[in-house]
Amino acid sequence: MKKISSLLTLLIFTLNFSQLISGKILKEDRNPIQSARVGIENTRIGDLTDQNGNFKIDFSGIDKNAKLKVYVSEFIPYEIKVNEFIKSNGEIILKEKIINIEPVNINPKKYKYKNFGTSNAKTNYCGYNSEKKDRLFNEYAIKVENKKHLKIKSINLSIVNFDVKDSATLIFDIQNASNGFPDDKKSLTNETLKLTISKNDIINNKVSFDVNEKNIWTNEDFFVLVRVDESLNGKLYFGGNIFAFSKDTYYRTYFGEWKKFSTGEPSINVDVQIEK
Repeated sequence: MKKISSLLTLLIFTLNFSQLISGKILKEDRNPIQSARVGIENTRIGDLTDQNGNFKIDFSGIDKNAKLKVYVSEFIPYEIKVNEFIKSNGEIILKEKIINIEPVNINPKKYKYKNFGTSNAKTNYCGYNSEKKDRLFNEYAIKVENKKHLKIKSINLSIVNFDVKDSATLIFDIQNASNGFPDDKKSLTNETLKLTISKNDIINNKVSFDVNEKNIWTNEDFFVLVRVDESLNGKLYFGGNIFAFSKDTYYRTYFGEWKKFSTGEPSINVDVQIEK
């Protein structure tokens, strides 16, 4: 009888304190949004939505005044207090982000082509292993200092280890800064920049993503971000320069705070068209 009583007590305790709550991310037309990143601000707790826009997060032990954030490149970033979300019906409607791009008449005499970033393709620096699930949500970034008007033409990435079944999808973003770190609210793209690659796409340890038609312009410092889609099956590691003492690696997990590691930088670089 004591055992039954103890089990009932444990069950009641679990029901009271386990808060695994489901939600759904939708567009304004009520179509689901897949691969939306949903998480608790400044934590490693989060989930990605499935093809039906569904996600689950365990809110046990979470400060109910903390913010639940949703981020998808082509939509306006969304945030709501945890206690408000728990009381809601679980549906979150995202509004499409519209970046107004003014037509630019490029005078070839006033622009030149340059490359910014690191291109070391030999040293294994950072990356992903699907056997270590928690690391699949790491995101890396480099900072490019800039004061001129420029257009980003391509993003280049050095990959030194690609032991992946079939293919891997890389997800990029270009963001301006706030307080010296990338800012999701200052993304310069109005769509998710995805590049799916196989081993044959990697030439001399390098893969390039042509974004010329995306019309990404800025005249400020900016960050180039990269992460891998959670569907990765295998190992994928970026090259980098561990002796770049004047460079920094910016990194975070989910909606964890951006952090900076000095004296090193992953091999991410961009080809740009910039004012002379």
